[in-house]
Amino acid sequence: MPFLSEFRYVDGFWLALPSFFQQRSQRLHTHASHSTYVFAGVLVWMGLVRALRWRRYNAIHRKYLRKWNNGKGTITPEEAQEITSVGAAYDMPLLLNYALAFALFKTYAIPSISTLLNKTKQLSSTENISKRYADTELLIATYFFCPISGYVNPSMYGDDPKSSSMDDPRAMIALARTNYLHSKYQISNNDFLYTLCLFALEPNTWAGRWGWRALSPLERHAYYVFWAEIGRRMDIKDIPDSFESLSAWSKASRALGYLFLATQSNHDLAGFTLEELLSAVPEFGGLKSFARRLAICAMDDIVREAMMYPKQPWLLRTVVWWSLYSVGVFQRWFLLPRGFPSTPVNVTQNFKTGGGCPRLHPNKWAARPWYRPEPTTSFGYFTEKLLVKLGWYSEMPSSMLKSTGYRLEEMRAMRRLCERHPNSKVIQFWDLGHWKEEKEYTNEPSPDI
Repeated sequence: MPFLSEFRYVDGFWLALPSFFQQRSQRLHTHASHSTYVFAGVLVWMGLVRALRWRRYNAIHRKYLRKWNNGKGTITPEEAQEITSVGAAYDMPLLLNYALAFALFKTYAIPSISTLLNKTKQLSSTENISKRYADTELLIATYFFCPISGYVNPSMYGDDPKSSSMDDPRAMIALARTNYLHSKYQISNNDFLYTLCLFALEPNTWAGRWGWRALSPLERHAYYVFWAEIGRRMDIKDIPDSFESLSAWSKASRALGYLFLATQSNHDLAGFTLEELLSAVPEFGGLKSFARRLAICAMDDIVREAMMYPKQPWLLRTVVWWSLYSVGVFQRWFLLPRGFPSTPVNVTQNFKTGGGCPRLHPNKWAARPWYRPEPTTSFGYFTEKLLVKLGWYSEMPSSMLKSTGYRLEEMRAMRRLCERHPNSKVIQFWDLGHWKEEKEYTNEPSPDI
């Protein structure tokens, strides 16, 4: 009968219902267990990252915080270099390296600087800019990361720096070469001082905006101490006496309105530089044009206007800002700390070999790979070919790109290596050991210049 069959169906349904809920409950319980395990695993991983990521930061602060005593004590330039290397070589090497590169880029928005650089023709053509940019980065990285005293362990010579030849005089050679280049032009003290401000202040700005952590007061002071010492060795006058004073002087100088003025020389120089920085980005599908717009989004308004670039849409600027910020958040909570330093130059290279002055190779290369060694094996050759094919490099390493390496003094020769004593006008000449064996320094330009 239809009624009886319907009753049996309904009766079977109610009999099966407890079994259905039981199976459903088991599935939910299993799913909840898996979610709990995943959540617990994520928390454990975040705790591990948190415990490991701050170790170097805590160690350097335990070592120097009491000595610094919140500004009441002092730290030496060598100690400042050790403090800054924690962030620049381990914690945020890519970000802080870009901060220094961007500090240099911002100087191109100052008409007196951009006009001078355009006149030299060294940064105003695609033929020259790749090598000049590589050389400039290597020079700055050398005296930023290599021991500023010239000794791996400054205490080895006590009060007499002439007691033995230097372990590593690269920082002094790079700074002497920089001074030699600057000596050929009339550059105002204000331009020197404002450029120094940018190098000291910009890493703090970038770390505060997009780093996984901000710089501590001790680190900010260390940046000031180091760059103030560089400024004294470059004979820059009227350097403010603290990080805060340096920042205040920088803001006051910008407020006067003569630094960042919109000129064609600013725009031309910025254009050549952006083309070099984005040389690895293909033109296909408007990718390079889009990358150029992303770079403009990272500029402060005052710099962008001085370089005569249009303001980008609010949405694009917001996406760029939050993308960079998200990288810092992800790094802070989910990435283990770096185990080895990341620097543009090989800081730990041993030069006490007695084998003469070596030729050097950087640790990283731009799209046009200046100073990149040529491959010596078939595998290396095909690897280089693949990198060129993929657009990572624009061409293979070759003698035209100085594949045998560089010598700092060959970036422009000098007569003698010297350092200005920070507390007097006395010029101290250093014993370079085997660094002076290979060739005499002269004021004549090297053949490749």
